[in-house]
Amino acid sequence: SEHCLKIFSSSRFSYSILQSDVARALHSTGVAFKEDAILNSGYRIDLLVSIGEKEIVIEVDGPSHFIGRSKKQNGKTMLKHRQIRALDNLKVISVPYWEWNAIKEDLKGDKLKGQAKYLKKLLE
Repeated sequence: SEHCLKIFSSSRFSYSILQSDVARALHSTGVAFKEDAILNSGYRIDLLVSIGEKEIVIEVDGPSHFIGRSKKQNGKTMLKHRQIRALDNLKVISVPYWEWNAIKEDLKGDKLKGQAKYLKKLLE
């Protein structure tokens, strides 16, 4: 079983521009977090946020996490989130690409404040 866990948790992953944007905005809030953390269950997650004693998973879900052009998560994504909640006993927050992309720029043409506000609200 150790061998299987090692293979599972070391599987290749891709780091997206979307994830990078979310991490940058989260950093601007001053919240402590780790990127590409591996949980006890073996799952690699995008962001692991620490607020006091509490840890929260943020998964940045691009188009490949959804069925076709719908806003319904695919089975693989739903299973991952469900297993993280059950096995690691952590809250999982999804940042869907269409919500992230809908955040408007301020008068100076910057989205960072709006993105940070969006993330703070999700973490409440």
